Amino acid sequence: MILENNDHLVIPDAHDEPDINKDRFELAGTFALAQRPSTIVCLGDWASMDSLSSYDKGHKSFEGRRYSKDVESCRSALERFEKPIKEYNDTQKANHKARYKPRKIMLEGNHENRINRAVDLSPELDGALSIDDLGYEDFGWETVPFLKMIEIDGVWYSHYFISGVMGRPVSGVNSARGIMGKHMVSATCGHSHLFDYAVQYGPSGKRVQGLVAGCFLEHNLGYAASTEHLWWRGLTMCRNVVNGEYDMDQYSMGRLWETYG
Repeated sequence: MILENNDHLVIPDAHDEPDINKDRFELAGTFALAQRPSTIVCLGDWASMDSLSSYDKGHKSFEGRRYSKDVESCRSALERFEKPIKEYNDTQKANHKARYKPRKIMLEGNHENRINRAVDLSPELDGALSIDDLGYEDFGWETVPFLKMIEIDGVWYSHYFISGVMGRPVSGVNSARGIMGKHMVSATCGHSHLFDYAVQYGPSGKRVQGLVAGCFLEHNLGYAASTEHLWWRGLTMCRNVVNGEYDMDQYSMGRLWETYG
């Protein structure tokens, strides 16, 4: 296996939908192959699952949505991401050379959790609908349930971090610093589609780093028309991750397409 570093590729909310272009997923796979991170972390909401949305159910915009289409689309996006890596590995295997096999972590976001909510509200769907339908584990991703945290090389990851007895997302203008203040560890999340980064130093000089990583989509989401101009769109590389410390490198969508498209 080719694992030459201890870098983390962070993929924030991608919001795949059936009728939205999927080229960005292959772009992300090409980028991953070029950068060779040892770990790839998707922060959740890879699939939008709009067929199970309660936000606009009953509205005209809801017409035509189907669970089966959402599932098929999600699996197609996963396949597009894997395509460059698979082609490379097939060539390497044929030539008896080392293949690239990173650790892949898929956090479940609130949009994937729509499946669990649907089953909870309609128990007769138990066994008919499942997050397993999306195919994450079939494509080699380790899955982390919604709002569960996972620690990798000293960095804690979650779709979002909560605070207070109501379990609300840590938010605000300085949300990255807020996460560090609440949890006192290096932590990375998605969810808000905003980008924020903060760092503070302990008495020993050790860095604690907070990152809210934006989103990985190019299309617009109708429900957020008034705030989309605030979103940051792209991927983040956290390089040389050791005990929660790392060097950060941002790749906007424009930079990605110009360099790897």
